[in-house]
Amino acid sequence: MPLGFKTGAGVIFGNSGGVSEAVLRYAAESVTKRKLENPDFHAVRGEDGIRLATVALDGVQLKLAVVHGLKNARTLAEKVRRGECELDLIEVMACPGGCIGGAGQPVSRERDIKRLRTRGLYEADKHLDLHKSQENHHVTEMYQTYLGEIGGRKAHHLLHTHYQNRRRIADERLVFGDGPDGEKLKVSVCAGTNCFLKGSQEVIRDVLQCVEAQELQDQVEVSASFCFEKCDQGPTVRVDGQQIQHCTGQKACAAMRERLKAKLAPE
Repeated sequence: MPLGFKTGAGVIFGNSGGVSEAVLRYAAESVTKRKLENPDFHAVRGEDGIRLATVALDGVQLKLAVVHGLKNARTLAEKVRRGECELDLIEVMACPGGCIGGAGQPVSRERDIKRLRTRGLYEADKHLDLHKSQENHHVTEMYQTYLGEIGGRKAHHLLHTHYQNRRRIADERLVFGDGPDGEKLKVSVCAGTNCFLKGSQEVIRDVLQCVEAQELQDQVEVSASFCFEKCDQGPTVRVDGQQIQHCTGQKACAAMRERLKAKLAPE
């Protein structure tokens, strides 16, 4: 049952900072060679988009960073690249607040919903008998039976991956309509999860209907694009390079007509 049995360390993974805390629960016993009586590491908890923490374990200083949101990840990555900070571990969650603010969660407009979900994960951790990853006897048995040494060659080969382009389609965009691009006006609608939930599918439909009704197929190329990283302001639409936040089909069509009019106007 490697996927059917959990410890508290696995539960808190769903919250920003949870992965770092789970690592610390393992690292503490690994470094000190003593049983960790209190598994809580409040230093990596919080709501800020970038959090830095230093944890001392028998004289060993572990420097960690917890990041959620890709904009914050880029900010921290640039600091590391410039040599402004040295870190042993960087946790990055793309979703605001971690998985509790991710695509698999019920949509809610309540401001405190992510805070309540986070609290729920820590409470669930408290109610479990085991709180550390190394206490999961099913995983221990899997290593002993199949994977061999922790961090060894076989485990590393089977449990790690390398970055590569994993888009579900080969191109960056999914283009609606046929024919060469030419000098067409390009209208791109974000099809990322956040914008989709906020109505980007309806925006695409309205724009396509507008193009068809006004017979603009030879002048306009409509595409569904990947994330513009403006999730908090979605749906996001790009018309001829100009981004429109909180966009509706009506706004997108108006911007499209305005840009076409400007392109056709004599210089």
